[in-house]
Amino acid sequence: MGNKLRPAYDRLYVGGETLLLAMGARREGRRDADALPAREGAAAFYKSTVRPYWRQFNVPVPKAYWFRLYCNGFRPDSPRYIPDDLWFRRIIPHYNNLLFAKALQDKCMHGVLFPDMRRPVTVVKNMAGMFYTDDFRPLTFDEAVKRFAGHGRVIVKPSVGSGQGHGIRFYDSDALSPAEIGDVFRLYGQNFIVQEKLTQHPDLARLNPGSLNTVRLITFLHDGRADVLAAILRVGGSQSEVDNTSQGGFKATVLPDGHLADRGMDHHYRYTDRYENGIPFGSVTIPGYDRIVAAVTEHAVKMSHFRLLGWDIAVAEDGDPVLVEYNVIPAQAHATNGPLFGELTDQVLAEVFGRRA
Repeated sequence: MGNKLRPAYDRLYVGGETLLLAMGARREGRRDADALPAREGAAAFYKSTVRPYWRQFNVPVPKAYWFRLYCNGFRPDSPRYIPDDLWFRRIIPHYNNLLFAKALQDKCMHGVLFPDMRRPVTVVKNMAGMFYTDDFRPLTFDEAVKRFAGHGRVIVKPSVGSGQGHGIRFYDSDALSPAEIGDVFRLYGQNFIVQEKLTQHPDLARLNPGSLNTVRLITFLHDGRADVLAAILRVGGSQSEVDNTSQGGFKATVLPDGHLADRGMDHHYRYTDRYENGIPFGSVTIPGYDRIVAAVTEHAVKMSHFRLLGWDIAVAEDGDPVLVEYNVIPAQAHATNGPLFGELTDQVLAEVFGRRA
């Protein structure tokens, strides 16, 4: 009986997880669309172009507010935007096995999954309450406390579920007493990682030296290869050490040659052509961008349980790409990049939903 019920239970689990994400996306999408000023021609475009396009597929035509949000005069008008509720509810679970997600996203496992990718120096990590070195040598609590000291500025973050910068804290490891370090460990409890703060490449530090500014790439594994669908540079706000937009950061499209597009977006989702310190986004080039693309596509091919992945890559002072984390439920980067799948959209929608006869 248990074996017969297992597939149904698995579907129920994944369905519940994705339903919550879809409901949140729908609520935010409607709210953000309603906040936009009315745009002439939007209703006509939806009726003449969006509805006929989506009627090809075995899925209800998306609501008009999604296209008021996406086709807002700054992004290209296109029927190929995939609404975020469909993205989380149908696209992600079609391509990614979310039953494996929590374990395989554990940041403590990055060295196992990606042993030849450079990562920030790990001081100590905790899995299920046990302390380890980066190469999984077990540590006692007191040994872990001793390892924490003497690493300068360190970042402590949950190893599972630290999305949008939640739970991330920075400490001066040289300034804390053993008792204070113990308090930090007790604050997190279990499933966390302590890493040295990376010194980033000066070309990215000039935007904001206080935050670790990362390139977010979305890869799609299909037809035996991994392609980069979108890439954005994320820069922390001037008062933040994390690069998340939700924490006051900025983001700008990375073009295929590694240059930034002329226009980015601030944390209020307003378009701007420059960062807070006045540096134009279009004047910035990602150091070694071709090496970043080569690294993520090489490893994305190996991750066939997750055909859609979001990769956060920093650039070290010497130009090496550094894996910060990867995400098996990435956002689409609509706001800066336009329709995620581009010319592949028809193929993807037909595969996920099927075509109407």
